[in-house]
Amino acid sequence: MNKRLKSLRKSLGLNQKEMGYRLKLSQTHISSLENGARELTDRIISDICRVFNVNKNWLHTGEGDMFVQSATFSLDEYAQKNQLTELELDIIKSYMDLNKEVRQSILNTAQQIFGKHAETTATVDEIDVEIAHYRSELETEKKTRTLSASQRRETS
Repeated sequence: MNKRLKSLRKSLGLNQKEMGYRLKLSQTHISSLENGARELTDRIISDICRVFNVNKNWLHTGEGDMFVQSATFSLDEYAQKNQLTELELDIIKSYMDLNKEVRQSILNTAQQIFGKHAETTATVDEIDVEIAHYRSELETEKKTRTLSASQRRETS
């Protein structure tokens, strides 16, 4: 297991100090683990697997892939499943090709547009509620006038 730790570190392009920093261990501790002076504890094994996405079986036995294969996402499969048009797919791909600053600018603009829309919707909803209250007041007032008029007729 010690040799595999060193192999992992080298494949990640890290020196002992950098790996130690990521695992919250000293450079000396990493060195001792790699040369067999110290044994890998369950906690360290767990941390290595979690931090570097390492296949625990590979770390213990050397069998299988070094890294856990993460679930992959295929935009083409997603597009087909959701029946996206070629234009929609091209728009998504073009967006992903933009640099981070431009994408953030687009997101900010979209947020402003939809934020304004949300405010408008809230205002329209508020107006609808106020109209319903006003209608109710008018109907009550009309009923009261009708009752008053009929009461006056009865007393005359």
